[in-house]
Amino acid sequence: MPATNVKAKWVSGDLVFTDESGTDVFTITNSTLGMMSETGEWIATSVDKVFFVATRKYRVRGITARVTVAGIDAGAVTAQVRKVASATAITGGTLLHTGTINLKGTADTNQVLTLSATAADLEIATGDSIALDFAGTLTSATGGVTVNLIPV
Repeated sequence: MPATNVKAKWVSGDLVFTDESGTDVFTITNSTLGMMSETGEWIATSVDKVFFVATRKYRVRGITARVTVAGIDAGAVTAQVRKVASATAITGGTLLHTGTINLKGTADTNQVLTLSATAADLEIATGDSIALDFAGTLTSATGGVTVNLIPV
């Protein structure tokens, strides 16, 4: 007999369909259904900045940055992507990846960041923001970073 009153819900990144008794009837595993991308950009005068505030729970699935104009300052010029709880300074947020974005990197070349190995770091709660945390003097540096999110 076919299931009636089927409901769908997100469970740890999977889309799970349940019948009226709560029994799982179908699962789309590691679904990208519902995935969204949020992009933050930087320009030479940028300071640490928020570029997304969550209105529901998400999980980070990937982060890719691209320099459009490389910085020229003599020192290191980098950025990090952080999740930041409400009422917390960007610098006090949780790093979502290992390493840094090299803002003096080769122009028009993707920098795919390695996500944090700690699962809790990648969980974005309702009200958390995602922000760019800069280090060094950006001078002429411009570019953007895209964070892929899936609802949970």
